[in-house]
Amino acid sequence: MEFPFRLAAILSVCGLPAATSAATWTPVCCPEAARLLAGQFELVRIVEGFEDGPGGWACRRGIQQAEAAAAVDAVAREGRQALRVDYRFAGKPDFEYVEFGPGVKISQPGAVLGFWYRFDARPLALRLRIRDRSGETHQLNLPRSGGDGWSFTAAALEPQGLSWGGDGNGKLDYPVELYSIVADRPERGYVGSGALWIDGVGLFKPIEKSHVLAIETSGARLGRVYLPGETIRIRAKGEGDGIRWQICDYFGRTIANGQGAAEETLISRTSPEQGYFECRIELVRGGRDADARLFSWAVLPHAAQRNPFVGMGCHFRGAAYPLECMDLLARYGLTEFRDEIPWSSVEQEPGRYALPPDGAEFVARAEKLGLNPLLILDYGNRLYDDGGFPNSSAAVAAYAEYSAAMARMLRGKVRDFEVWNEWTIGCGMRGRPGENTPERYGRLLRAAYRAIHASGGGEVTVVGLGGEHSGHHFEQIRGMVRSAGAGSMDAYSVHGYRYPRAPEETDLVGEIRTVAAMVEAEGGPARLWVTEIGWPTHADERGVDERTQARYLVRTLALLRSIEVVEKVYWYDFKNDGLDTQYNEDNFGLIRHQKHGLAPKRGVVAAAVFSRLTAGAEPRAVWQRDGAWAVLLAAPEGQLAIAWDTGRGQEIKLQQADAEVFDTMGNRLAGLGALELTEDPLYVVGRDLSGLFPASGQRR
Repeated sequence: MEFPFRLAAILSVCGLPAATSAATWTPVCCPEAARLLAGQFELVRIVEGFEDGPGGWACRRGIQQAEAAAAVDAVAREGRQALRVDYRFAGKPDFEYVEFGPGVKISQPGAVLGFWYRFDARPLALRLRIRDRSGETHQLNLPRSGGDGWSFTAAALEPQGLSWGGDGNGKLDYPVELYSIVADRPERGYVGSGALWIDGVGLFKPIEKSHVLAIETSGARLGRVYLPGETIRIRAKGEGDGIRWQICDYFGRTIANGQGAAEETLISRTSPEQGYFECRIELVRGGRDADARLFSWAVLPHAAQRNPFVGMGCHFRGAAYPLECMDLLARYGLTEFRDEIPWSSVEQEPGRYALPPDGAEFVARAEKLGLNPLLILDYGNRLYDDGGFPNSSAAVAAYAEYSAAMARMLRGKVRDFEVWNEWTIGCGMRGRPGENTPERYGRLLRAAYRAIHASGGGEVTVVGLGGEHSGHHFEQIRGMVRSAGAGSMDAYSVHGYRYPRAPEETDLVGEIRTVAAMVEAEGGPARLWVTEIGWPTHADERGVDERTQARYLVRTLALLRSIEVVEKVYWYDFKNDGLDTQYNEDNFGLIRHQKHGLAPKRGVVAAAVFSRLTAGAEPRAVWQRDGAWAVLLAAPEGQLAIAWDTGRGQEIKLQQADAEVFDTMGNRLAGLGALELTEDPLYVVGRDLSGLFPASGQRR
């Protein structure tokens, strides 16, 4: 592509006067934008193109394999034909996957194996099985790719940590062979059928990245959160043939694009609407993308009121989160957050208690900003029971004293305390001694509850159960409540993880109602806090894309808001904890890592909009029709419905002149008439919405 534009032309195209050259520019680090995987590799040789038939490729049979058959087919990416695999999953309770392969030999290390593929039904997770000379089989996960049609995937032939058989040394001992390609079911118990095409199986090598973009901004805001009407200015530079850029909104709609000189390209955007925006900037060199970066920002007015229902999980201790993240919480209008000040950091000598500097600092910052922390009192202390689970009478008493000291030192600053975190799972206690049974926890909770209330006064809330998993820990929860006894907690917490599956598909509402009924039957309180739930955006089969994360966030919060007993929900978590795009724990966040300027992902704007529009609302009913859902709330000035569809797309007739509709980003939609529901929730506000969501489809 030719890039004839020079700087003067770019200034004109972007609507910037030449005086911007005198502006103060600040370098920013932006994450790499998703690039087509095929553009990152160069073909070394084709292993199999299926032009002469299946070449020995066949489906493997066994107790774990799904029913499948392989044959060549005229649907091909290149040439005359490709390999087609027809499969049917029967819903086996344990393992079930499609497996097919040829036994292709690979003699030298350092290769990347890749191929083109497409599905005609729900996408499956793809993996390679590589067998080395000792007979050890290594399973390698392949990156997922979005979109319909043909997609490319590839993986370096390096161990990823899962192997079996052979000499068991965990290494790839050459020569090796491509034993098979595995296509795994979307979830356990999946029943379904479809076809998968494979073409162009080959060995590749990575294209070395020798040139990178330099991105700068003028008039920067913390976390790149701007007010409506403010102008975002970006300057991009690099060594290449030119620069391309494209600005999109939350929905992926292109709202501006252009191209310019590699020496300097200026981009600006003034948005009167609120929402999430991103600019994809590409450095083109030698006819291909030498580098691609993503500059994202949010446009939001200041929040007018608090909504204690919506909280965020944080990690301010140990500088994992810069303190500026707390200012960002306030800027987004999110006033509730959950963190910890562990026992081992508070009591380092027996009977002597002091807040660690980082804990004291973030509590003081929260008080200054008017934020409300929920503090976890967690994990062992080397001074008692060898740092294990506090089981002995002395350790239980010491934990209670630590809890009392926390309530005393933080009186008037912190009013919510959670007793431990994921007790029966052993979170934070790997390899430490002691029993983590429900009965042991009940004893600890009783002691901590009395101690906290004695020191913290009547305003404190002691949250019990420590976030047991709501989906499969029913008996643990029952045992904890029974052992603690009535009157041993003011509220209780569960963790509702279910990623990558959707909240409706996994019956989140039914699960939480089951837990609530069980706890009340055992004499527990009717106050439930979901202190962790989230969907990570890492790049494997258990991750979701950023738009799906935002959709699930709103839908999850709405569904949980429909349950009378649920008082608070803390999304896990506020910020990406690291930079490894393949690791789930690094990608739960709603904003990006501090290396990337704490810039927004779509989800944080969706959370801010939900918090603002539902402040002061109370649950009324859930409406459902086929795949369409609506959570109906009683709002301070009428009624509010949060409505969406789970994929089929449905229309609702808007017949009330007083009804207003807002999209996921909080922008008002013009006009009345047919309202199409999609996977992105809408907010419908009016005096009486019963005509839109009739009682026949409602359930409590």
